Amino acid sequence: MGTFLGYFGDKTIPEDKREEFNQRVLTILDQGGIMDQEMICLLGRRLWLLTPPQAMPGLDTILFCYNYFEHDTWETGGYNPLLCSFSTNKVGWRQFNRVCSAVYVLYEFYTQTFGIANEDAHVFDAREIIGWLNHLFGSGYDNSRISNPWRIYQLLPDYRQDDNLLTLPNEGVTMDPLGVLTYLTVTRHINAAGWQRVMELSSDAPHTIPDCIRRAEQALAKLTAEDKVPDLNKLEQLMNSLKTRDLDLLTDDAQTCFAVMAVMLPVEIAAKLLADAFSQDFESLLEELRPFDWDGASAWNFEGLPPSKPVAPVDTNDFLGCSDDDRIPWWTPDGDIHFSDEMNTWLAQCRSELEAMARDGATLNRSELPALLVRTLDDLEKRTPAEYAFREMFYDFMAHAESPMVQAAVRFLHRMSEQGQEINVPLRRYLAVLGNLPLREKAFGF
Repeated sequence: MGTFLGYFGDKTIPEDKREEFNQRVLTILDQGGIMDQEMICLLGRRLWLLTPPQAMPGLDTILFCYNYFEHDTWETGGYNPLLCSFSTNKVGWRQFNRVCSAVYVLYEFYTQTFGIANEDAHVFDAREIIGWLNHLFGSGYDNSRISNPWRIYQLLPDYRQDDNLLTLPNEGVTMDPLGVLTYLTVTRHINAAGWQRVMELSSDAPHTIPDCIRRAEQALAKLTAEDKVPDLNKLEQLMNSLKTRDLDLLTDDAQTCFAVMAVMLPVEIAAKLLADAFSQDFESLLEELRPFDWDGASAWNFEGLPPSKPVAPVDTNDFLGCSDDDRIPWWTPDGDIHFSDEMNTWLAQCRSELEAMARDGATLNRSELPALLVRTLDDLEKRTPAEYAFREMFYDFMAHAESPMVQAAVRFLHRMSEQGQEINVPLRRYLAVLGNLPLREKAFGF
């Protein structure tokens, strides 16, 4: 089976927002550890090297399949900056998933129409993702994506319409009263407890939306009380009256009472009440009523509700479950990554060993160094399949094969790889330092 991500709604990004959107997508992928792999064949061996996500020759789509923090490969995903089009296949359930989910959530803040990210067609709690976006971009995104459950419900596929959207956490979110009531009314069959609670809480409150719903239902119950089968003539009269706003078309007090209540309700609620009373298809009645300039919401004043609160920023380490010591590839001289004392001590120890090996006089010629490097990386991939060297390191070492420090670095790597541990954190970090050339210069001096 596998886990798949997606987006309910239109993902089209307005032209004036595309440049910023592209930059933010690429930042998410980069800071989230998303990478691609490049295969090379050399000296009879096949190697995989880690590379930044990039477009293949002749293509516009930037491809990726690997997450550094998860140190695992998934099915290839892609992003086309020209179309602002992001796509994924199987994503697992760890960092690769979380970072790709963040891109889908980012669409929610840039599209012109409402849409929402999903996992396996379930709408998920995106608070931590939104917090990470706020950390990355200094933004003030809130979680109002879930403020109107009816708006979400309309986007769901049929096989997910039994999901209870009211279980999504809404701390700090100003919920849309009409959206909640409409959703509860339409989904009473799966939200019976929630529906009953709302109606009970408002039972003594006249001139409210629940009161209008209650009176409308009572009128319909009276209208159909003696019908052994639904009298569709009564329904037709009601529909015609609602479309034309002409009460003279009605011949029954119950009909008139329902019509008066209905025009003060969202069209979705009126259609649902009619559908239940006359055993009709809700969607069909709704589509029939919608074109007739229905705006029952205008009868109620919900202005002045407080805005939802921005989600508190979540830093990259917390979001990805890592530490600064794990983010070696993203270290820059003036950046915000600060290694632990333990990490700095280890780097100093590595430098001492490299300098000692460089001084021992056991130099390799230009053909021996590439052979040792390729053999070492090949053996490393076989022993620890999730560990790869960085492309920048590989080609830099090939270009400076005569350097005593490069030769020492390869010999040291060979020695570490022979330890044979299934997961070797120092080895992984050593490869990362070698692949970050500015850090390598600072830490190892070459």
